[in-house]
Amino acid sequence: MGLLSKLVKFNGVVLAGGVTFTAWQYPELRKNPGQLLFAMHRGMRCGVTGVLMASDYLRAKEITSETHLTASKRMYDCFRMNGGPYIKLGQMMGQLDNLIPHEYIETFEPMLMQAPKTDFEDVKEIVRLELGRPLEEVFSEFDHQPVASASLGQVHRAVLRSTG
Repeated sequence: MGLLSKLVKFNGVVLAGGVTFTAWQYPELRKNPGQLLFAMHRGMRCGVTGVLMASDYLRAKEITSETHLTASKRMYDCFRMNGGPYIKLGQMMGQLDNLIPHEYIETFEPMLMQAPKTDFEDVKEIVRLELGRPLEEVFSEFDHQPVASASLGQVHRAVLRSTG
């Protein structure tokens, strides 16, 4: 059995174990299977990205700048799609210039200044989950476009109904 095949099987076992542990450790995810499925999807995306990156390095006759660049772009895309703490991790990677190849630093540098924005429908759902009421009941005004966004949150202009 080849190394790539072993990596794929190992990632499958890690993913299944991780999902089981997560569902057991966090009962709120058992109540909302959509969140668990989202977490599984992010985990699978990381696993696939890891296998593809390993393949990039294993298949290269010589590890060159191009090899590092290809692998770093795969990782960047994975982190960007997974969002949240992955963006934060990507921002940290963009500052590890003494530890990782410079191709990774260059690839991850945009994450320091360009955090993705959360879709407004998702913002409404987050407000509903956090405050226990729909956004429209809590705020008399709420700008759909964020004023700013960061790795783990974003800011919207809003007016509370209770204070006007």
